[in-house]
Amino acid sequence: MKLLATRKTDQNRAVIDPWTLVHFSAGLAAGLVRIPLRWTLPAAIAYELFEQYLERKKVGQEMFETSGPESIRNAVVDIAVLAAGQRLGEIWNET
Repeated sequence: MKLLATRKTDQNRAVIDPWTLVHFSAGLAAGLVRIPLRWTLPAAIAYELFEQYLERKKVGQEMFETSGPESIRNAVVDIAVLAAGQRLGEIWNET
């Protein structure tokens, strides 16, 4: 397994891909607008589970332009960076 996706074909096989930044940014935005982690974390987990389901179907593979589901490690990192981004947004608001 690769750590960093450097090509589109690595997207769902690597732990970190361009979408990791999107998850971090979503968490940061949620933190900045004071959405509680108790709302965003379940939403992120639900999204990752739904994405896992969809990417196992042809329609999901076409929608996400992938050949299969992302690795579990990638999904866990996506959730973790969302939470980290949210915490950073909360810290910013405290200053």
